[in-house]
Amino acid sequence: MKTRHERRRIQTRERIADTALTLFSERGYDAVTIAEIAEAADVAKQTVVNHFPAKEDLLLAWHRPVEADVIDLIDQLPLSTPLPEFLKEELPRMFAKLPETPKAPQGGGGRAAGDPQGGGGRAGGDPRLARVGAIIMKSPSIQDALRRRGSRYQEDLAAILSDRVPARLGPVAARALAAFILTTVTAMVEEAMRLRAEGQPAEQITAALTETVGRALDILDTGLGGSETPSE
Repeated sequence: MKTRHERRRIQTRERIADTALTLFSERGYDAVTIAEIAEAADVAKQTVVNHFPAKEDLLLAWHRPVEADVIDLIDQLPLSTPLPEFLKEELPRMFAKLPETPKAPQGGGGRAAGDPQGGGGRAGGDPRLARVGAIIMKSPSIQDALRRRGSRYQEDLAAILSDRVPARLGPVAARALAAFILTTVTAMVEEAMRLRAEGQPAEQITAALTETVGRALDILDTGLGGSETPSE
């Protein structure tokens, strides 16, 4: 059970994030300052920074990238579990539920902030998703921030992969595999969103993504020079 101090901290964090989202929606991400968010949320500027060290964190509190969830899954995966087979089974299930929106942020960020297995990191039906997407589309600076964060995701995943198979991976191979996996994830997110926009149900999206990710992740096992004839 959370203490009174913890509950107040969560409430403050939620109020700041909600205020920031409102201001970003009304005026645009680039036009809003941290000081203005603090004033509107009735907190000190340092309080905002304590909860959200970077400006983009205020938006990413509502928009936890799926790539971060995938890294969490891989990080928590037992070493005895073959990674390609796991991803082939798990990724289609995750992406069939898109688009979804995070609940009001309650944690302090980092890897523990979301739980794609159903613990509360994502929830469907929240109209704030459209607002977040519109803000990102209109702001080159937040797009740059997301790209920078993507580079950090790649570094994190490369370190995890190096720990999983230390005898076979050097730093270059680990980074290459991390880039391949995250690029596959990004492509699947886009495909899932496209299929959802067409009105396809989750079951059909899962089936389509299972076939797609299966072909992509076979490269992790066979490589580009595998002996099998590519399917038409």
